[in-house]
Amino acid sequence: MYITIGKNKIGSKIKWNAYNILMNIICIFCVQNYRKREEMINEVLEYFPKTIREKINDVNIDYIEEIRLRVQQNLSVKIGQELKEINYKITSEEIEEIFENICEKSIYSYTRQIAEGFITIKGGNRVGITGSCVLEDGKIKIINNISSLNFRIAKQIKDVSIPILKDVIDLPNNTIFNTMIVSPPGGGKTTILRDLIRKLSNRNARNWLYS
Repeated sequence: MYITIGKNKIGSKIKWNAYNILMNIICIFCVQNYRKREEMINEVLEYFPKTIREKINDVNIDYIEEIRLRVQQNLSVKIGQELKEINYKITSEEIEEIFENICEKSIYSYTRQIAEGFITIKGGNRVGITGSCVLEDGKIKIINNISSLNFRIAKQIKDVSIPILKDVIDLPNNTIFNTMIVSPPGGGKTTILRDLIRKLSNRNARNWLYS
């Protein structure tokens, strides 16, 4: 995990607005903190056809971190650092059905997220999208002909943000610094952000700093 901390502060009005925004997105990042992991994964499985759900349930779902679906390729799940293939080939019709489910049968309303290459679904879980890109002015406008979907299951590691609290919280001014968290894919950016937001929202970050 590589963490870059920006110590430059901004105007008090903007700082206050940024802090309020941070508090308002707690429900998005922390909704899964009070659920069992199995419940979270079962919530993800609701997007899949029954046949695929049954295949995934044959493995230990408590430890699944990713579910990968590619057209005409075997279904695969990532458990820890191991990628396990399941002997079941995904069809384009199944990809299309799942894609429509995660878009709640309204692909148009998800156009902006699709153009970013991923969709955030219930519980803060993310679905990466691969397909044919339509460009407009050098930017991705939409992704068509979806060929693969990668479900990343959100996870919680309590207190993982404690070592960086002193670099994020500006105690003398009772606010937060501009902060950028940087790491390779899978390095834990979202995990540490969730824990950080939880501590800030519970107003107990100051206690952690002094403990």
